Amino acid sequence: MKRVLSILAALCFLASCGPEIDPIRPKDNPEIPTPEPEPEPEPEPEPEKEPVLQFTSIWEDLFKGESTSAACAVTDGEPGKDYKVLYTSSDVSVATVSDEGKVTALKAGTARITAKIVGTEAMAYRDYHVMDLSQLKQAYSSDLVMVKGHTIYYKAVMQSWDFFDDYFYVCQVCGSPHTLTYTRKPVYEQNPQDYMHLKYYGHGDNMFVERASDGDYLWTSNYGTLESGETNRYSESQVISRIKFSPNKTVLPEDSSFNCVIPGMKRLIAAYDADNGNVGIWCRDASGVAWFYVYPMEDIKALQAESIQLSFSRTYGNPKVTDRPTVYARNLSKLTPLFKFQMPLKNVPQGYDYHHNKIYFMRGDGAELEEREAGTNKNWARVYYISPQTAKTLVQVDLPWVDNVSLLKSENITDLGYFEPEGIKLKDGYIYIGFASKDAGSSPERRVNIFKYKQQ
Repeated sequence: MKRVLSILAALCFLASCGPEIDPIRPKDNPEIPTPEPEPEPEPEPEPEKEPVLQFTSIWEDLFKGESTSAACAVTDGEPGKDYKVLYTSSDVSVATVSDEGKVTALKAGTARITAKIVGTEAMAYRDYHVMDLSQLKQAYSSDLVMVKGHTIYYKAVMQSWDFFDDYFYVCQVCGSPHTLTYTRKPVYEQNPQDYMHLKYYGHGDNMFVERASDGDYLWTSNYGTLESGETNRYSESQVISRIKFSPNKTVLPEDSSFNCVIPGMKRLIAAYDADNGNVGIWCRDASGVAWFYVYPMEDIKALQAESIQLSFSRTYGNPKVTDRPTVYARNLSKLTPLFKFQMPLKNVPQGYDYHHNKIYFMRGDGAELEEREAGTNKNWARVYYISPQTAKTLVQVDLPWVDNVSLLKSENITDLGYFEPEGIKLKDGYIYIGFASKDAGSSPERRVNIFKYKQQ
């Protein structure tokens, strides 16, 4: 036993005197190499940004010999990278396009101008219509009819109108006191119909409807005045108002919360170039000279409203009141218009449209039965095609068949012969022209008739 204890003691003594060896610390062991640290992973390369092409110029209809820019800008691509844009025309006999995107019109027709970034899939295109309006000279055909014979709210002719795929809107001057009544109905059906009434707003010479996420808005004349010597005819409106269409609602001028004025101008009426997002406003100054202004819709909406006293007095109501009201409105003279020019015609339109930066202006008249019998008047309708760039009338065309009373009767359009032009719109490659007609009788129905022509 003593021998065993002696051996154990000796082993403990040797262990306390020898070098420390830690098997889990290889760096202190010269026979076990220290591993190299793992390298940091290389970062994934960012994917190349795909370029996008966007047109930077206004979209225009053209007349033979006119030129415009179809230039595009590259966005969202690699910073500093030089992208080459190639422009092509689908029909070089109608319109050519240069390397810089300059489009030149050669003859009537449609040419698609395509811009493409070389070496990529990025592209953009527009259809450019070269106009001459010769299609309006064609003889009547039932193929021209969009709708005919529809009656609306009141026994008065329509003054202006607009439509979408689902709804047709039409404005009439109705009743006493003077009211602009707006009827909404299906495009191709007589019913159902909804109505909205705007008292003392004006004559309703022109209008457009803005389709918004929360409903449809009427852009219409407001703050009209009773014409001298008249008992119930209002015109010379000094305000453009944007009013949400609300069935069965009657509103007064001061009920509108979105108003626009151009100080010193009256008889304001508006049209909308939806593809370019621009509003065109026809108006006249105190001396009767007609002017045309173009503003971006977004600039109009961004402008702060303020209290503005109107430039001219008005007379309205029953009993009649004359005042010069202060209106909470957007003063458009504080904006720089895209275009401002004196119109080549002083005449008040029977409707006009502003589309792809061209004005389609309509004049004409419908002969009452007694005028026809006296041989003193006839139905007539004329369309003018006006360029904001030159402020000149490029084309004017008369519709040849509108005075053919036997034709109008045989087509069940009117049995009185009365056929008055009332409004023009351009949509989806067609020109739409509206006419009001009357039936016979002591209180004849007033009817809506819309005809469509290919745009070129």
